[in-house]
Amino acid sequence: YGRRYNESFSAIYPKLAKEFDIPLLPFFMEEVYLKPQWMQDDGIHPNRDAQPFIADWMAKQLTPFLS
Repeated sequence: YGRRYNESFSAIYPKLAKEFDIPLLPFFMEEVYLKPQWMQDDGIHPNRDAQPFIADWMAKQLTPFLS
């Protein structure tokens, strides 16, 4: 879609986080994508083996906001 679209799209998340006073979490999937054994055959979606990492990562990030 081009640079302008990507920049506009990426800017949405910080604006929404600020507007709704919610945490903006960093992109966690990079670590998952770097482990081919954690990916389904399509190379896009995490598999069952990745779920404990994802759940743990989310819990660590969100727990302070849920307390």
